[in-house]
Amino acid sequence: MNKLKNIGISALAGTLVSLSAAQAGGVSVTGSWELSYTNLNHTKNSGNKIGMNKNIGFGASGDVSDGGAVTWATTIGMSDAAGLSSASMNINMGGIATLAYDSGTGGYGANAVDNVVPTAWEEIDYGLSTGIVDVGAISSSKGVVNLTVKAPVAGTALSVSYVSRVGGGHIADGGASDADTGGGRGIDVVLDLVNYDAAHFGYRLGFAAEWERKQMTCRDRMSAKQSTTSCLSGHQDNPYGGTAYTKLKLGPLSMGVQGTFKDEMDPSIAGIANKRAIVAGAALTFGDTVSVSYGEAWSKYKYNNAARGGDNGEGDSGGVNIDGTGGEYERITYRGYSASINFGPVAIKGTRNSVGGWGENAAEEGPGIDKSHSEINLSIAF
Repeated sequence: MNKLKNIGISALAGTLVSLSAAQAGGVSVTGSWELSYTNLNHTKNSGNKIGMNKNIGFGASGDVSDGGAVTWATTIGMSDAAGLSSASMNINMGGIATLAYDSGTGGYGANAVDNVVPTAWEEIDYGLSTGIVDVGAISSSKGVVNLTVKAPVAGTALSVSYVSRVGGGHIADGGASDADTGGGRGIDVVLDLVNYDAAHFGYRLGFAAEWERKQMTCRDRMSAKQSTTSCLSGHQDNPYGGTAYTKLKLGPLSMGVQGTFKDEMDPSIAGIANKRAIVAGAALTFGDTVSVSYGEAWSKYKYNNAARGGDNGEGDSGGVNIDGTGGEYERITYRGYSASINFGPVAIKGTRNSVGGWGENAAEEGPGIDKSHSEINLSIAF
Protein backbone atom coordinates (compact mmCIF):
# COMPACT_ATOMS: atom_id res chain seq x y z
CA MET A 1 0.00 0.00 0.00
CA ASN A 2 1.22 3.51 -0.79
CA LYS A 3 1.80 5.95 2.00
CA LEU A 4 -0.92 8.54 2.28
CA LYS A 5 1.18 10.79 4.44
CA ASN A 6 4.75 10.93 5.67
CA ILE A 7 5.17 13.32 8.56
CA GLY A 8 8.35 13.95 10.49
CA ILE A 9 7.75 14.08 14.22
CA SER A 10 10.02 14.92 17.14
CA ALA A 11 9.75 15.36 20.88
CA LEU A 12 12.40 16.98 23.09
CA ALA A 13 13.48 15.49 26.39
CA GLY A 14 12.09 17.08 29.52
CA THR A 15 8.65 16.80 31.02
CA LEU A 16 7.30 14.51 28.30
CA VAL A 17 10.04 11.88 28.21
CA SER A 18 13.02 11.05 30.36
CA LEU A 19 15.53 10.91 27.50
CA SER A 20 18.53 13.14 26.94
CA ALA A 21 18.06 13.35 23.13
CA ALA A 22 15.24 14.04 20.72
CA GLN A 23 13.09 11.27 19.23
CA ALA A 24 12.30 11.29 15.53
CA GLY A 25 10.53 9.05 13.05
CA GLY A 26 8.03 8.84 10.21
CA VAL A 27 4.30 8.20 10.39
CA SER A 28 2.19 6.57 7.67
CA VAL A 29 -1.53 5.92 7.19
CA THR A 30 -2.80 3.06 5.03
CA GLY A 31 -6.21 1.57 4.41
CA SER A 32 -8.28 -0.87 2.40
CA TRP A 33 -11.89 -1.24 1.33
CA GLU A 34 -13.34 -4.58 0.21
CA LEU A 35 -16.64 -5.61 -1.34
CA SER A 36 -17.36 -9.34 -1.64
CA TYR A 37 -20.04 -11.64 -3.04
CA THR A 38 -20.18 -15.01 -1.27
CA ASN A 39 -22.03 -18.18 -2.22
CA LEU A 40 -22.29 -21.26 0.03
CA ASN A 41 -24.11 -24.57 -0.24
CA HIS A 42 -27.80 -23.84 -0.70
CA THR A 43 -28.75 -25.10 2.78
CA LYS A 44 -26.21 -22.80 4.42
CA ASN A 45 -27.13 -19.56 2.62
CA SER A 46 -28.95 -16.93 4.64
CA GLY A 47 -29.44 -13.20 4.25
CA ASN A 48 -27.51 -10.91 1.93
CA LYS A 49 -24.59 -12.43 0.00
CA ILE A 50 -22.86 -9.07 -0.45
CA GLY A 51 -20.55 -7.91 2.35
CA MET A 52 -18.12 -5.09 3.03
CA ASN A 53 -14.91 -4.78 5.02
CA LYS A 54 -13.03 -1.57 5.87
CA ASN A 55 -9.62 -1.34 7.54
CA ILE A 56 -7.37 1.59 8.35
CA GLY A 57 -3.82 1.18 9.59
CA PHE A 58 -1.36 3.51 11.26
CA GLY A 59 2.38 2.90 11.24
CA ALA A 60 5.59 4.54 12.34
CA SER A 61 9.28 3.83 11.95
CA GLY A 62 12.60 5.31 12.87
CA ASP A 63 16.30 4.48 12.93
CA VAL A 64 18.11 3.60 16.14
CA SER A 65 21.21 5.75 16.64
CA ASP A 66 23.55 2.76 17.10
CA GLY A 67 22.12 0.82 14.15
CA GLY A 68 18.84 -0.93 13.49
CA ALA A 69 15.32 0.39 13.43
CA VAL A 70 12.01 0.47 15.32
CA THR A 71 8.64 -0.06 13.64
CA TRP A 72 5.12 0.18 15.04
CA ALA A 73 1.79 -0.68 13.44
CA THR A 74 -1.89 -0.66 14.44
CA THR A 75 -4.89 -1.81 12.41
CA ILE A 76 -8.48 -0.78 13.13
CA GLY A 77 -11.34 -2.80 11.67
CA MET A 78 -14.05 -0.38 10.59
CA SER A 79 -17.21 -2.30 11.43
CA ASP A 80 -20.37 -0.64 12.75
CA ALA A 81 -18.39 -0.05 15.94
CA ALA A 82 -14.70 0.48 15.16
CA GLY A 83 -12.32 -1.52 17.31
CA LEU A 84 -8.63 -2.40 17.50
CA SER A 85 -7.94 -5.38 15.25
CA SER A 86 -4.19 -5.74 15.71
CA ALA A 87 -1.05 -3.94 16.77
CA SER A 88 2.67 -4.66 16.90
CA MET A 89 6.00 -3.11 17.83
CA ASN A 90 9.25 -4.33 16.29
CA ILE A 91 12.86 -3.50 17.20
CA ASN A 92 15.37 -4.42 14.47
CA MET A 93 18.79 -4.94 16.00
CA GLY A 94 21.18 -4.37 13.12
CA GLY A 95 19.34 -6.47 10.55
CA ILE A 96 20.22 -9.83 12.13
CA ALA A 97 17.96 -10.00 15.18
CA THR A 98 14.47 -8.57 15.75
CA LEU A 99 12.49 -8.31 18.97
CA ALA A 100 8.74 -7.82 18.58
CA TYR A 101 5.59 -7.46 20.66
CA ASP A 102 2.58 -8.65 18.67
CA SER A 103 -1.05 -8.14 19.66
CA GLY A 104 -3.10 -9.88 17.01
CA THR A 105 -1.28 -9.50 13.68
CA GLY A 106 -0.22 -13.16 13.72
CA GLY A 107 2.78 -12.32 11.55
CA TYR A 108 5.40 -13.89 13.80
CA GLY A 109 6.42 -17.34 14.97
CA ALA A 110 4.69 -20.58 14.03
CA ASN A 111 1.48 -18.78 13.00
CA ALA A 112 3.42 -17.19 10.13
CA VAL A 113 4.23 -20.69 8.81
CA ASP A 114 0.98 -22.49 9.68
CA ASN A 115 0.41 -22.91 5.92
CA VAL A 116 3.18 -21.82 3.53
CA VAL A 117 1.73 -23.55 0.45
CA PRO A 118 1.48 -20.93 -2.37
CA THR A 119 -1.95 -19.53 -3.26
CA ALA A 120 -3.16 -16.77 -5.55
CA TRP A 121 -5.40 -15.41 -2.80
CA GLU A 122 -6.85 -17.26 0.20
CA GLU A 123 -5.86 -20.63 1.66
CA ILE A 124 -7.93 -23.64 0.61
CA ASP A 125 -9.86 -23.85 3.90
CA TYR A 126 -10.92 -20.18 3.76
CA GLY A 127 -14.62 -19.72 4.48
CA LEU A 128 -15.09 -23.27 5.81
CA SER A 129 -16.00 -23.93 9.43
CA THR A 130 -13.74 -26.99 9.44
CA GLY A 131 -10.14 -25.79 9.19
CA ILE A 132 -6.96 -27.61 8.24
CA VAL A 133 -4.80 -28.63 11.20
CA ASP A 134 -2.16 -25.96 11.97
CA VAL A 135 0.28 -24.83 14.67
CA GLY A 136 -0.77 -21.19 15.03
CA ALA A 137 -2.40 -21.31 18.48
CA ILE A 138 0.48 -19.68 20.38
CA SER A 139 1.72 -16.90 18.11
CA SER A 140 -1.77 -16.00 16.85
CA SER A 141 -2.66 -15.01 20.43
CA LYS A 142 -2.61 -11.38 21.53
CA GLY A 143 0.36 -10.27 23.61
CA VAL A 144 3.08 -12.44 22.04
CA VAL A 145 6.77 -11.61 22.49
CA ASN A 146 8.93 -12.84 19.60
CA LEU A 147 12.69 -13.00 19.08
CA THR A 148 14.03 -13.87 15.62
CA VAL A 149 17.67 -14.29 14.63
CA LYS A 150 18.21 -14.55 10.86
CA ALA A 151 21.31 -15.03 8.73
CA PRO A 152 21.57 -12.92 5.56
CA VAL A 153 21.29 -14.30 2.00
CA ALA A 154 20.31 -17.95 2.69
CA GLY A 155 17.69 -16.85 5.22
CA THR A 156 18.55 -19.46 7.85
CA ALA A 157 16.65 -18.33 10.94
CA LEU A 158 15.51 -19.27 14.42
CA SER A 159 12.35 -17.70 15.84
CA VAL A 160 10.99 -18.12 19.38
CA SER A 161 7.57 -16.80 20.52
CA TYR A 162 6.15 -16.67 24.05
CA VAL A 163 2.73 -15.65 25.40
CA SER A 164 1.66 -15.63 29.04
CA ARG A 165 -1.97 -16.51 28.26
CA VAL A 166 -2.99 -18.35 25.09
CA GLY A 167 -6.22 -16.92 23.66
CA GLY A 168 -6.17 -13.72 25.72
CA GLY A 169 -7.39 -10.30 24.56
CA HIS A 170 -5.72 -6.95 23.89
CA ILE A 171 -4.12 -5.42 27.01
CA ALA A 172 -3.69 -1.66 27.39
CA ASP A 173 -0.53 0.01 28.69
CA GLY A 174 -0.26 -0.63 32.42
CA GLY A 175 -3.18 -3.05 32.36
CA ALA A 176 -3.58 -6.74 33.04
CA SER A 177 -6.13 -9.38 32.14
CA ASP A 178 -8.25 -11.05 34.80
CA ALA A 179 -10.26 -13.07 32.30
CA ASP A 180 -9.92 -16.84 32.50
CA THR A 181 -9.68 -17.86 28.86
CA GLY A 182 -8.76 -21.43 29.77
CA GLY A 183 -5.38 -20.98 28.13
CA GLY A 184 -2.02 -21.37 29.78
CA ARG A 185 1.46 -20.16 28.94
CA GLY A 186 2.64 -20.99 25.46
CA ILE A 187 5.83 -21.15 23.43
CA ASP A 188 6.54 -21.95 19.80
CA VAL A 189 9.77 -22.31 17.83
CA VAL A 190 10.41 -21.98 14.08
CA LEU A 191 13.61 -23.15 12.40
CA ASP A 192 14.15 -22.16 8.77
CA LEU A 193 17.06 -24.18 7.42
CA VAL A 194 16.85 -22.35 4.08
CA ASN A 195 14.65 -19.39 3.13
CA TYR A 196 15.95 -17.90 -0.10
CA ASP A 197 13.73 -15.77 -2.33
CA ALA A 198 14.91 -14.06 -5.53
CA ALA A 199 13.06 -12.73 -8.56
CA HIS A 200 13.00 -16.02 -10.49
CA PHE A 201 14.08 -18.63 -7.95
CA GLY A 202 13.25 -19.38 -4.35
CA TYR A 203 13.47 -22.27 -1.93
CA ARG A 204 12.34 -22.74 1.65
CA LEU A 205 12.71 -25.67 4.05
CA GLY A 206 11.84 -25.53 7.71
CA PHE A 207 10.16 -26.88 10.82
CA ALA A 208 8.01 -25.44 13.60
CA ALA A 209 6.62 -26.67 16.92
CA GLU A 210 4.32 -25.32 19.64
CA TRP A 211 3.71 -26.26 23.27
CA GLU A 212 1.15 -24.95 25.75
CA ARG A 213 1.56 -25.28 29.52
CA LYS A 214 -1.92 -25.60 31.00
CA GLN A 215 -2.52 -24.36 34.53
CA MET A 216 -3.67 -27.80 35.62
CA THR A 217 -3.78 -31.13 33.77
CA CYS A 218 -4.88 -34.63 34.69
CA ARG A 219 -1.22 -35.62 34.95
CA ASP A 220 -0.62 -32.74 37.38
CA ARG A 221 -3.53 -33.84 39.55
CA MET A 222 -2.36 -37.43 39.58
CA SER A 223 1.20 -36.37 40.41
CA ALA A 224 -0.11 -34.29 43.31
CA LYS A 225 -2.40 -37.19 44.34
CA GLN A 226 -5.39 -34.88 44.10
CA SER A 227 -7.39 -37.40 42.10
CA THR A 228 -7.43 -41.17 41.74
CA THR A 229 -10.28 -41.33 39.24
CA SER A 230 -9.94 -41.46 35.47
CA CYS A 231 -9.60 -38.16 33.61
CA LEU A 232 -12.57 -37.35 31.36
CA SER A 233 -12.40 -33.54 31.19
CA GLY A 234 -9.87 -30.75 30.91
CA HIS A 235 -6.53 -31.84 29.48
CA GLN A 236 -4.69 -35.12 29.91
CA ASP A 237 -1.35 -33.32 29.58
CA ASN A 238 0.04 -30.18 27.93
CA PRO A 239 -1.04 -29.76 24.26
CA TYR A 240 1.62 -29.71 21.56
CA GLY A 241 2.03 -29.78 17.78
CA GLY A 242 4.62 -29.74 15.02
CA THR A 243 4.92 -29.08 11.30
CA ALA A 244 7.44 -29.47 8.46
CA TYR A 245 7.24 -27.49 5.22
CA THR A 246 9.01 -26.87 1.94
CA LYS A 247 8.28 -24.79 -1.15
CA LEU A 248 10.03 -24.09 -4.45
CA LYS A 249 9.76 -21.20 -6.94
CA LEU A 250 10.94 -21.59 -10.53
CA GLY A 251 10.10 -18.52 -12.60
CA PRO A 252 6.30 -18.06 -12.59
CA LEU A 253 5.65 -21.46 -10.95
CA SER A 254 5.55 -21.90 -7.17
CA MET A 255 4.93 -25.25 -5.45
CA GLY A 256 4.73 -26.30 -1.81
CA VAL A 257 3.88 -29.13 0.57
CA GLN A 258 3.45 -29.18 4.34
CA GLY A 259 2.71 -31.84 6.96
CA THR A 260 1.33 -31.11 10.46
CA PHE A 261 0.59 -33.14 13.60
CA LYS A 262 -1.27 -31.82 16.66
CA ASP A 263 -2.34 -33.34 19.99
CA GLU A 264 -4.67 -31.15 22.05
CA MET A 265 -4.67 -33.69 24.91
CA ASP A 266 -8.46 -33.99 25.04
CA PRO A 267 -9.26 -36.85 27.47
CA SER A 268 -13.06 -36.93 26.98
CA ILE A 269 -14.65 -40.08 25.61
CA ALA A 270 -16.00 -38.22 22.57
CA GLY A 271 -12.80 -36.16 22.15
CA ILE A 272 -10.12 -36.21 19.47
CA ALA A 273 -6.90 -38.00 20.39
CA ASN A 274 -4.83 -36.25 17.70
CA LYS A 275 -5.01 -34.60 14.29
CA ARG A 276 -2.73 -34.67 11.28
CA ALA A 277 -2.78 -33.08 7.84
CA ILE A 278 -0.87 -32.84 4.56
CA VAL A 279 -1.33 -29.77 2.34
CA ALA A 280 0.00 -29.42 -1.21
CA GLY A 281 -0.54 -26.83 -3.91
CA ALA A 282 0.87 -24.79 -6.78
CA ALA A 283 0.47 -21.25 -8.13
CA LEU A 284 1.27 -19.52 -11.40
CA THR A 285 2.08 -15.80 -11.31
CA PHE A 286 2.38 -13.67 -14.43
CA GLY A 287 4.26 -10.48 -13.61
CA ASP A 288 2.57 -8.38 -10.95
CA THR A 289 -0.86 -8.69 -12.52
CA VAL A 290 -2.36 -12.20 -12.75
CA SER A 291 -2.08 -15.19 -10.42
CA VAL A 292 -3.93 -18.53 -10.28
CA SER A 293 -3.56 -21.46 -7.88
CA TYR A 294 -4.91 -24.89 -6.94
CA GLY A 295 -4.39 -26.91 -3.77
CA GLU A 296 -5.52 -29.99 -1.88
CA ALA A 297 -5.28 -31.09 1.75
CA TRP A 298 -5.93 -34.36 3.53
CA SER A 299 -6.71 -34.31 7.25
CA LYS A 300 -7.03 -37.33 9.52
CA TYR A 301 -8.59 -37.26 13.01
CA LYS A 302 -8.12 -40.03 15.55
CA TYR A 303 -10.89 -40.21 18.17
CA ASN A 304 -10.64 -41.45 21.74
CA ASN A 305 -13.89 -43.33 21.20
CA ALA A 306 -13.70 -45.83 18.33
CA ALA A 307 -17.41 -45.22 17.63
CA ARG A 308 -16.82 -41.61 16.57
CA GLY A 309 -16.24 -40.28 13.06
CA GLY A 310 -18.93 -42.45 11.53
CA ASP A 311 -20.06 -42.13 7.94
CA ASN A 312 -23.49 -43.76 8.28
CA GLY A 313 -22.54 -46.30 5.67
CA GLU A 314 -21.87 -43.65 3.01
CA GLY A 315 -18.72 -42.02 1.71
CA ASP A 316 -15.20 -42.86 2.82
CA SER A 317 -14.70 -40.77 5.96
CA GLY A 318 -13.28 -43.85 7.67
CA GLY A 319 -15.40 -43.86 10.83
CA VAL A 320 -17.68 -46.52 12.23
CA ASN A 321 -20.59 -47.32 9.90
CA ILE A 322 -24.16 -47.99 10.96
CA ASP A 323 -23.49 -51.73 10.63
CA GLY A 324 -20.78 -51.50 13.26
CA THR A 325 -17.82 -51.81 10.90
CA GLY A 326 -15.07 -49.27 10.46
CA GLY A 327 -12.58 -47.67 12.82
CA GLU A 328 -11.80 -44.69 14.98
CA TYR A 329 -10.45 -42.42 12.26
CA GLU A 330 -12.08 -39.65 10.24
CA ARG A 331 -10.64 -38.40 6.95
CA ILE A 332 -11.41 -34.95 5.56
CA THR A 333 -10.40 -33.76 2.08
CA TYR A 334 -10.07 -30.11 1.01
CA ARG A 335 -9.82 -28.66 -2.50
CA GLY A 336 -9.44 -25.03 -3.45
CA TYR A 337 -8.98 -22.72 -6.44
CA SER A 338 -7.93 -19.06 -6.27
CA ALA A 339 -7.26 -16.31 -8.78
CA SER A 340 -6.39 -12.64 -8.58
CA ILE A 341 -5.94 -9.72 -10.98
CA ASN A 342 -4.21 -6.57 -9.78
CA PHE A 343 -4.51 -3.09 -11.27
CA GLY A 344 -2.31 -1.04 -8.98
CA PRO A 345 -4.39 -0.19 -5.90
CA VAL A 346 -7.41 -2.08 -7.27
CA ALA A 347 -7.63 -5.89 -7.22
CA ILE A 348 -10.25 -8.46 -8.18
CA LYS A 349 -9.88 -11.81 -6.40
CA GLY A 350 -11.87 -14.99 -6.31
CA THR A 351 -11.83 -18.39 -4.65
CA ARG A 352 -13.82 -21.61 -4.54
CA ASN A 353 -13.06 -24.00 -1.70
CA SER A 354 -14.74 -27.27 -0.78
CA VAL A 355 -14.43 -29.87 1.97
CA GLY A 356 -15.66 -33.46 2.00
CA GLY A 357 -16.02 -35.77 4.99
CA TRP A 358 -17.85 -35.84 8.26
CA GLY A 359 -17.70 -32.61 10.24
CA GLU A 360 -18.48 -29.60 8.03
CA ASN A 361 -22.03 -29.04 9.31
CA ALA A 362 -22.76 -32.52 7.99
CA ALA A 363 -26.19 -32.68 9.65
CA GLU A 364 -27.48 -30.06 7.22
CA GLU A 365 -26.85 -32.12 4.09
CA GLY A 366 -25.60 -35.51 5.15
CA PRO A 367 -22.20 -37.13 4.75
CA GLY A 368 -20.58 -37.78 1.41
CA ILE A 369 -21.59 -34.35 0.05
CA ASP A 370 -18.88 -31.72 -0.37
CA LYS A 371 -19.54 -28.38 1.30
CA SER A 372 -18.27 -25.32 -0.54
CA HIS A 373 -17.47 -21.63 -0.18
CA SER A 374 -17.25 -19.41 -3.28
CA GLU A 375 -16.34 -15.72 -3.14
CA ILE A 376 -15.53 -12.84 -5.50
CA ASN A 377 -13.81 -9.87 -3.89
CA LEU A 378 -13.12 -6.32 -5.07
CA SER A 379 -10.56 -4.42 -3.00
CA ILE A 380 -9.15 -0.91 -3.11
CA ALA A 381 -6.07 0.01 -1.10
CA PHE A 382 -4.35 3.29 -0.38
